[in-house]
Amino acid sequence: MSPVTLVLVLAGVLFIAGRLVSTEDFMKALPAYKHYKCLLCHTVSQPTSASQLNSFGLDFQKNGYVWNKALALKDSDGDGFPNGVELGDENGDGQPEVGFERSNPGDRMNTPNSIDQGTWSLLKTLFEN
Repeated sequence: MSPVTLVLVLAGVLFIAGRLVSTEDFMKALPAYKHYKCLLCHTVSQPTSASQLNSFGLDFQKNGYVWNKALALKDSDGDGFPNGVELGDENGDGQPEVGFERSNPGDRMNTPNSIDQGTWSLLKTLFEN
């Protein structure tokens, strides 16, 4: 392999690694991201470019990749549930009321359950022998 080719390959690897780290940093800016991961902001589970952003990803990008009250109150996917409700942080302070995403704020067909996980656990204990 020529030195020029080696330099180009290394530059490409470093570029891709930098993009992966920045994507993880973006996810960590959200109150919850463990279930949906990349699909919170992208239309595919392993995105290769910012052109694959969903409606929430576009709003997150327009908001400077910052999670706050304005983004929490917005209903990016138009499903009738604000982003904060879907991500478990209704007031947008970065401290989720629940430790998981209720649904995906970038997917109109994915809406929160009317019973959250804590309530469901309590109901199950009532019917166990």
